[in-house]
Amino acid sequence: MRPSVFSTTGTDLIDVVTPRHSLLSGRFKQSFAYIALQARMPGIMQQVINTVRFREYDLEDLYGEEVHKDIRVIIESVERLKGELQRDRQFQLFHGNEPDKAEWNAFLSELPRPKRSFFRASWLHAECYLYRRISSFFENSKHLQNFDYFADLKKEDLQISGRAIRCLTEATRGLSKDFDSFSRLMRINLWSNHYEIQLNAFIFDAPQDHKNIDVLARVADLDKRLLVDDSFLVWNCLMKAKGQEQIIVDYICDNGGFELFTDLLFIEYLIDHELVTQVRMHVKAIPWYISDVLRHDIEWTIKYLKDYNVEIISTLGKKLERLMNERRIVIAPLSHFWTGPQSYFVMVDSNIELYRFLTKAQLAIFKGDLNYRKLLGDYIWDSTEEFITCLRGFRPTNICAMRNVKCEVICGLPEGCADHLLKVDPTWMISGSYGVIQYTDSLKCKCDGLDSACSLTLKTSPH
Repeated sequence: MRPSVFSTTGTDLIDVVTPRHSLLSGRFKQSFAYIALQARMPGIMQQVINTVRFREYDLEDLYGEEVHKDIRVIIESVERLKGELQRDRQFQLFHGNEPDKAEWNAFLSELPRPKRSFFRASWLHAECYLYRRISSFFENSKHLQNFDYFADLKKEDLQISGRAIRCLTEATRGLSKDFDSFSRLMRINLWSNHYEIQLNAFIFDAPQDHKNIDVLARVADLDKRLLVDDSFLVWNCLMKAKGQEQIIVDYICDNGGFELFTDLLFIEYLIDHELVTQVRMHVKAIPWYISDVLRHDIEWTIKYLKDYNVEIISTLGKKLERLMNERRIVIAPLSHFWTGPQSYFVMVDSNIELYRFLTKAQLAIFKGDLNYRKLLGDYIWDSTEEFITCLRGFRPTNICAMRNVKCEVICGLPEGCADHLLKVDPTWMISGSYGVIQYTDSLKCKCDGLDSACSLTLKTSPH
């Protein structure tokens, strides 16, 4: 169903691509935001309904027959929300047991009236609002407040990746402490969703190749699609901290499943080689964007590895459990800011406690497309604009963004790169086939000196 257009707002939907220097919005009908709101989000809401229906009798075993009432109300609420989206209705305030109700309602109330409906709001605001509303239906139920309706999808993503898990576990044992190993592992982590597919299907030339990280780094052959590679700057950032009593990395997680497994491999490397003393993993407080990591996803993943019937993998699981017990890996205190609608440059004003928490780290690594959109404010910058400029002052510490490009928000590309990509691959901005590793330090200078951080920026154009 196509969303209705209400002339009373004075801002009808426009059949154009998203204009440069504007916020992503479903208002522009040739944008990915429009496609996502019109087709993808209704599909996700139906998926939530299907999951609850499929699990209904399991839930009855846990909570008794009374849970059927919860399920009926939740399904009716999701269906109603789907209708609100398709009709481009105004956002509603939260009135239930949501712990972040006051923050959300203040934000919604301050939005200009023309920006309070799904297709006319910023895509970031509309999409976050939808996921927050879905979670609220469960939070306000009697029995299902803590039910993760996306959990099965995340678990399955890891369970079907047996060959890829074994290859990467074997190839990452005994890696040396050098930039080449660090960079390869970082890029494997970036491309983890592609590696899962590629490694499970790849036919190795020699039996031992699956234990060689150099071979694995070439399997997916995706480095030619790495548009910006600042991994050397990230390595230098950690090298500069060498010898400090405390070297903390904040790791703002993205997806569970196989990607979380590669996150843990990268974190293990950082700890093993004393590049860090502690990694603080930031997870979501509620089910979010289908596959985002919750606390129980980390706990389940480590247990899954520990119980695996291949010794090298179960040994890895036990090691990760030990690192958690020793607090070398910790799950950061939950913050609803990560599931709010706001861009990160407002953090210093809206959540000073979280901002100060990040300032204690040597480095903050932001994983994934949504984190990137929030770093850049869901804004269509010039593709060549510097990463540091697009952060709009958000620099609590040194920052690295690792992201597959899945929407039109991008910056820091070499001159002419975006135009070239548009000619050779018109879908490059939404395909997820291109990626960036971008970095800026918290005190980056503007000078042209040979020793300045500015002179070290590495930008590689596609081959």
